[in-house]
Amino acid sequence: MTTSTIEPGSASAWLLDQLTTRRTFQISVDTDTLPQGLVVAAAALAAGVTLVEMGTPLLKCEGVVNVVPAFRRRFPDAVLLADMKSMDGAGFEARKIYENGGNIIDFLALSGVDSAKAVCATRDEFRQRDPAVARLAFADILVPHQGPADVAVDVARRMLDAGVDGVGIHLQLDARRANPDLLQSDYLGDIARAVYAAVGSRGSVQVVGGLSIAKAVALARDGLKAFVISGNLGVADAAARFGLPPADIERHVAEFIATVSAA
Repeated sequence: MTTSTIEPGSASAWLLDQLTTRRTFQISVDTDTLPQGLVVAAAALAAGVTLVEMGTPLLKCEGVVNVVPAFRRRFPDAVLLADMKSMDGAGFEARKIYENGGNIIDFLALSGVDSAKAVCATRDEFRQRDPAVARLAFADILVPHQGPADVAVDVARRMLDAGVDGVGIHLQLDARRANPDLLQSDYLGDIARAVYAAVGSRGSVQVVGGLSIAKAVALARDGLKAFVISGNLGVADAAARFGLPPADIERHVAEFIATVSAA
């Protein structure tokens, strides 16, 4: 069994401790242009998010070598996560994220253990090169594809055994649009609770997929700590709100963080 190699006292160890012991909030910057993505990220950071996710649409539309350095220049002190959704060649993609200033790569658990180990090998190389810069690897568990709960728990265990630092329980966008009942039900929450109970002591367990404030509050009360704010900005619907004025984005994100933090 492989485990995450992390040097005590390093930046990676500090960040992982924050993500596993405290409530943290990530904004998914799922825009299709870099200028709009920078505006959304700035508003979310002003509201108090812990991590800035350079979303898959942004990375694909604008390119890793353009997006990641631009975000690092604009937000030199932010924790930057690249939601690559890698299915193959994941170690190579991780290298490009780390080389260009990213802290975390998020790849698909569907890619399997070999991809997880390739990502972790690259992560460990960068950790050893510069322990002062945090480098983590997350595996995204897509549901319903990798549901129900017992399946998701098994996937999470295999990913953590392969060495990843955390997993995300992610209600797929296409699935929740095709079946709105998935979003309105507690399907995502039930799986997230089961995974957290099984592996929450071993790594970060993020919850992502159109979370409303109310659903995030319920999960927080059950002990979960890592929440991803999607384009709905915590409102209980499927509407994307990244086109709002920055002050309105900041207000929605701040409300999400304050309400869930108080739960």
